[in-house]
Amino acid sequence: MTQLVEERGGERRILAVFPPGNDRTLFERILSESGWELECVQTFEEACIALRARPFRAVISENRFPDGHCWKDILVELQALITSPQLIVTDRLADEALWAEVLNLGGYDVLMKPFDSKEVVRTLDMASRFWLRAAHASSAHGGC
Repeated sequence: MTQLVEERGGERRILAVFPPGNDRTLFERILSESGWELECVQTFEEACIALRARPFRAVISENRFPDGHCWKDILVELQALITSPQLIVTDRLADEALWAEVLNLGGYDVLMKPFDSKEVVRTLDMASRFWLRAAHASSAHGGC
C-alpha cells in the first residue's frame, strides 16, 4: 500500500504559486536544504497545468494574484484531483479571518510573510503527514 501511495503522490514534492521576487527567493532558499522538491509557477493557469501533469503533496499559494484569481480558485482545482494536495495560503496581512476562511473552505493552513524558515518546514511536514494519511485511507478504500 505504501508503494501505491508513493506512486500516486510522488516524493516530497510541492508546488509554489508565487511571482518572481523576494518572497519566492526566500522560499526557494528555505526549501533548498529541507528535502522538499519544489516546483515554482507564477500564475493560476501555470498552476493548473502543473497540477494536471504531476502529483504534489502540498501547494503554497499567494492569497491573491494580479490576474484576479485567488487561493480559492486553486482550491477548486485541488478538490477535483483524486488525492488532493494540501493547500497553504500565504499573505503579508494574514489574520485570523483569513486563517478561519482557509480552514473552513478546505485549505490546510496560512503562512505569514516574510517567511520564517522553521515555520515553513514545520507546516510542510505536517501537511505532508496529513496528505499521507488521506492517501493511505483512499488506497485502503479502493480510491473511493
